[in-house]
Amino acid sequence: MHDPKFSRVVPLMLAAALAGCTVGPNFTRPAAILPPVWRAAAAAQPPSDTRWWRSFGDPVLDSLEARAASANPDIAAAIERLTAARIERGQARAAGAPQVEGQAGYSRERVGTAGIASVTQTLLGVTPTTTPPKGVDFDLYSVGIGASWELDLWGGHRRQAEAAAASVDASDAAARGVRLSVEAEVARTYFQLRGLWDERRIAQTGATIAEQNAAIARALLARGLATPIDLAATEETVRSLRGDAVDLDQQAASATRALAVLVGETPDTAPFDRSTLPPPGPLPASAVRIPSEVARTRPDIVEAEARLHAATAQIGVATADFYPKISLTGLFNIDVLNLADFGWDARSTSIGPGLSLPIFSGGRLQRQLDLRRSEERSAALAYRQTVITAWREVDDALSATRAAAERTSLSSRDLQARQQTVAMVQARYARGDIGALPVLDARRAALSAERAAVRQRVAALLAHIQLQRALGG
Repeated sequence: MHDPKFSRVVPLMLAAALAGCTVGPNFTRPAAILPPVWRAAAAAQPPSDTRWWRSFGDPVLDSLEARAASANPDIAAAIERLTAARIERGQARAAGAPQVEGQAGYSRERVGTAGIASVTQTLLGVTPTTTPPKGVDFDLYSVGIGASWELDLWGGHRRQAEAAAASVDASDAAARGVRLSVEAEVARTYFQLRGLWDERRIAQTGATIAEQNAAIARALLARGLATPIDLAATEETVRSLRGDAVDLDQQAASATRALAVLVGETPDTAPFDRSTLPPPGPLPASAVRIPSEVARTRPDIVEAEARLHAATAQIGVATADFYPKISLTGLFNIDVLNLADFGWDARSTSIGPGLSLPIFSGGRLQRQLDLRRSEERSAALAYRQTVITAWREVDDALSATRAAAERTSLSSRDLQARQQTVAMVQARYARGDIGALPVLDARRAALSAERAAVRQRVAALLAHIQLQRALGG
């Protein structure tokens, strides 16, 4: 039958649940502690393509980045951690929903009666006319369903769901940070590898020139126009350059293996076809003005802010434990000894609210709240430290980019001057004004300038990569 008391109680409980407050502090996004802009100049337009490495205009690099995005194990692990955080968010949301469970069972039971009969005789003063059985065997069939719902009067479940959602944001930012690190490492290793190959080519040419110098020194020594010391010096130069070539080969092989692993291949696999390398393109344009909001989107800053949000929400979860908890419970069972008796009249029901109130816990609840507040303060300090570190890294990257651009310009001008000197010396040699040694010396100096230019160009590319990483990609 319909219970009129229950009809009055349930709406009141539902109204209380819907009108429940949310205890604990509300999260407020921390105030920015970054400079308004870096470098006072005209504002720079934000890039339209988030794939920042495309500014290098290198199709081989584009292909490597795409392969790393789909096959790099670090990125895959970060995505799996994000998936786990989303599952935990779903669990937190489900915790505040009504819980319904069903059960069915069968058991063969026996109840001893000898002891019960003797107690009955003593209490009632009855003398049995027959000897009672020592036990009764019977079957028990049971089917039931139970439901419970803890009313979120104080917002404890809502705070837990809020913390879980913030943890998802933190995991998402962490995954973006891993992806950015891999992207930067792929670009850095790729340009370093190309630089090593260029240096290897220059070292081989230099060794050839040194061998020509050694051959001339031998001829002069045979004619008495040079000393054994002169010959030994030229041969030492040849050995030094040969050793440089060996070192460069080893470094290039190591970089090749590292790049193969970054794009998800085995170390013995060539990451790309060397014959498809495009010629070096121009360096990306330097940033003119960078608003602080650009750096605020850095994955580590976003992650630290989300961790702070989650820690703040956990204070509300701990605070809600101090308040009474009201749960609505319901139970419906049918227990029969014979299947023929199974029916509506064999039902047992129970429904109503339950109240639990923390009275004494030995200080556990207070310590839990104190711990959550301490974790929130630690998260706030971690956020501030992350932002300060980002500020320093962006400043360092900007200064490194400017310095690398200036050094690259100087090395390029020096290389042009050396090449002009080689052209003038070769012209004099063609006219017969000078011998071969000045020409070889001029070419060797030009090769040294070319090698320095290659290193400076790689340094400028790495500085640009570091700037993109400091800005969050």
